[in-house]
Amino acid sequence: MKTSSFLTLATVSVIFLVLLSCDVDAKKKDKNLKVTVADDVSPPAPAKKTKKAAAAKEAPAPPAKSVPSKHKDDDNSIDDVDEDRIDEILRDASKNLVIFLYDGKVPCPTCTEALSEVEEIDDDIEATGYVQVVKTNDRSVARELGINVFPSLVYYRRNNPILYDGDFKDSENLLRWLRAHEEVATWDLTDDTFESRTDSHSPDEGSIDWFVMFYDADEGNSNAFVPLWETVAHKLRGLVNVGKIEISVNDDVTERFHIEERECPVFLLFHRGKMYRYKESAKDVRSLTNFALHKYKEQRGHRVPEPPTAIEQVYEFAKEKIMDVMDDNQTLSVLGVGGLIVIVAVTLIIKAYRIRAENKNKVA
Repeated sequence: MKTSSFLTLATVSVIFLVLLSCDVDAKKKDKNLKVTVADDVSPPAPAKKTKKAAAAKEAPAPPAKSVPSKHKDDDNSIDDVDEDRIDEILRDASKNLVIFLYDGKVPCPTCTEALSEVEEIDDDIEATGYVQVVKTNDRSVARELGINVFPSLVYYRRNNPILYDGDFKDSENLLRWLRAHEEVATWDLTDDTFESRTDSHSPDEGSIDWFVMFYDADEGNSNAFVPLWETVAHKLRGLVNVGKIEISVNDDVTERFHIEERECPVFLLFHRGKMYRYKESAKDVRSLTNFALHKYKEQRGHRVPEPPTAIEQVYEFAKEKIMDVMDDNQTLSVLGVGGLIVIVAVTLIIKAYRIRAENKNKVA
């Protein structure tokens, strides 16, 4: 009985050990399977970082350029120039010049978009053979042209600049504007041509009005209005004649209308023998155009001063010639002053002699 129980217990123990061994083997196989699957789906080990890669990751991104050209490496891209190069091109009388002005100091997304539109028509513009297109961020050029808003575009025709007053959203519209403004619309007036051209004092019935800018070419702020004034001239074309006169070389007209140098630029509208002075602080294309068309009627006009007579013109001409000669020759200047003193002295002596003679006759 005891032997039978012992055999039974031994048999159960063997069976238990076999089952335990099978379970352990199954777990090992399952573990190996899991490891294999994990190895199959696990991401690749990260690459070892180099010093250069780390530095590149930590370095800040470079700032965006103000006006990147889409043709950066193309020979047909628009030349970026400075003031000296612009002056050099303008000295060539056979060339017209289109200048695209952008802001190079701060990022300017609108400048980039506008440049893209200009580059679309660059080849069409220069295909004429007499128009060159350049771009610049030279602030001295912008100041000389009175520009403080970017982007801007100026078109020089025979050294006569005109300021583009539209947007840059459509390159075809821009091309049409350039082609429509190749002709200069502003009249250059002088002492000799002012009255014969404008007939400001006594215009004929139904004659077209004149809008004239008096400016000083030697004064930067005044001279900067020239491109804007040409834009006004094109806006008023066929409705009002637009002229400009440089006061430093046209003394007669300047004196006639009492133009002060410190007040320039001065804008006068001549309508039916009367003149109206533009007095608003805003000096933009729209304000000046509206004044010439109808706003001038809101103020009282003044009679236009009479032009100098023929005798006065001869006198002024002779005086100017004498003064020019005296300025050019110091010796002659001294002789001229001395001659005048002698003439005055002789005149006074003769007059004194006559008075003395008359007094003697009265006494006798």
